[in-house]
Amino acid sequence: MPRRARRLDPEDDAPTPSKLPHPSKPPLDFSSPQSLFESFIAPMTRGEFFSCYWEKKPLLIQRSDPDIKTYYQSLFPLTDLKPACAEGIYYGRDVNLCKCKNGKKVLLPRRGKAPYLEILKDFRSARATIQFHQPQRFNDNLWQIMEKLECFFGALVGCNVYITPSGSQGLPPHHDDVEVFILQVEGEKHWRLYEPIIQLARGYDVSPADKVTTPTHDILLKEGDMLYFPRGTVHQADTPADTPHSTHVTISTYQNTSWVDYLQDLMPALLQDAAKENVDLRRGVPLQQLLCLDPSRAGGTLSRLLCDIAKRIEGRCQLRSCEMLRDFMGNRLPPYPDAGKDQTNGKSDGPPNLNSTIRLQHRDYAAITIDRVPDTQEPSEELMIYVFHAMKNERKTHMVSDTEESPPVTGLRFPLSYMDALKALWENNPTRVKDLPLENDRDKENLAISLWAEGLLENVLAEA
Repeated sequence: MPRRARRLDPEDDAPTPSKLPHPSKPPLDFSSPQSLFESFIAPMTRGEFFSCYWEKKPLLIQRSDPDIKTYYQSLFPLTDLKPACAEGIYYGRDVNLCKCKNGKKVLLPRRGKAPYLEILKDFRSARATIQFHQPQRFNDNLWQIMEKLECFFGALVGCNVYITPSGSQGLPPHHDDVEVFILQVEGEKHWRLYEPIIQLARGYDVSPADKVTTPTHDILLKEGDMLYFPRGTVHQADTPADTPHSTHVTISTYQNTSWVDYLQDLMPALLQDAAKENVDLRRGVPLQQLLCLDPSRAGGTLSRLLCDIAKRIEGRCQLRSCEMLRDFMGNRLPPYPDAGKDQTNGKSDGPPNLNSTIRLQHRDYAAITIDRVPDTQEPSEELMIYVFHAMKNERKTHMVSDTEESPPVTGLRFPLSYMDALKALWENNPTRVKDLPLENDRDKENLAISLWAEGLLENVLAEA
């Protein structure tokens, strides 16, 4: 008989998150996105990880370092649930209660606001797994990790916490459409991984039990351990009967970030630009092509036209990829407080002028692209430079929304003539405003003040 989990009451003397022991120095290196990732997967090297494991096969990193174990215990343990509930969370959007029954996922029918005592009751009596969505909105350490990982990957990074009772399993065997990093926070979790049914799957799928055979990996994760596996890896996990409960954090990335997604983003603008120069792209399709039972009769023409487009790309034509960038910048985390801030002596808080020495800050949270000016009345032919950034994004809405609409991306728009000046700033070297490669002083000052107002520019020296 499975051992029952220790009874948890609101008045229990379990330590609150603020009372959890912390190492004097975090075992992760937050000095840059690259150093964070390298310490995140240590002792594995970054080169070995991407050459041998990324999108290829699972990786288990077992750590005996007490600082790692202690630090992981601060990443949304069970005691973090109560203060999160006090801020007001809701079933569906913020938390679900689920269990695996007869190989199927059973979601407890809960709606509306999610009270702490009700969640705890279902956790104890129904032996349901608590699935908490995007805990980085409530846990500062996760925020700090994930915003750096978003800089490193150049893609959105999501997170879930799974708190599973003793002798229980929350989800049936399934695969995901994301690259997965599992961090074991509390207790132990038994994982079984299987060969992918679809390699690098592009969708979530609960695999039927008859497709699950012999595991390729049978792993017991302990506190401080990390497990990575590529999207498409079929997996299931349960809490052993001799463990009071298990808490693990799932950090995931690279959803809809494949070459096919990138091509879908590029092709509309690429085709529009190519059609202006290639009359063959503007010719009509054969009569009744849309009604044809065998569309392949146009295959030869399509092949030739696509070859012409490929030659344009090889010739380094202007590629305009905006929708993926807008989505990333509009939905990603803002910087952790003081992240990337250079404490330069003599820094002025006032706006820059022509005699100011300036430097770009928070470069990892901004990007430059080129796109046509949006116009609801008539498509515009004018190209402009866009500077998108995440400085004004809301941590509390990261990867969650009460609506299906994405939040608007924050950014600035400049004429194409500003490109050389922006590139000079993006090199991140201190530059005098008067030395920016623009034709007149008014444009130089306008660029500097615009970026400074958005929090992207540091005025390191200002002279009267």
